[in-house]
Amino acid sequence: MELTPKEPANERGVLARQQYLELARVVIGEPQIDYDTLYERFAQNDWAAVKLDEALALKGLMTGHSPKLVARILHQSPYMQHQVHQNKVPLAPMSQYVRSTVMKVLQQVEKAKSLGTQPIKSRKANLEID
Repeated sequence: MELTPKEPANERGVLARQQYLELARVVIGEPQIDYDTLYERFAQNDWAAVKLDEALALKGLMTGHSPKLVARILHQSPYMQHQVHQNKVPLAPMSQYVRSTVMKVLQQVEKAKSLGTQPIKSRKANLEID
């Protein structure tokens, strides 16, 4: 069965999905991947999808995006979209997942800055951030 993501409902969603895709291309090291392929690969693998979201949040924060913008971008993650549109998980707990992911990564970034070190990178080789 082929997985197909639901299209964003408005221009803001389209922009956030494009930003998600751009960050994902850098994080996973596949500059030509499209969103449908990304969705097929990550939507049903909760562990990998969560790790991808964490890596994207880190990359977004490290490149200067605000936590609010990173949260908006993560709302277009394959994991979030699959949970809401296919598994019918209510939006509120999934939005809380996004906010907590961004806050957790932001705390790692701030702690690393205060210690003068680099934030923790993903242990999975193909999700490692340079």
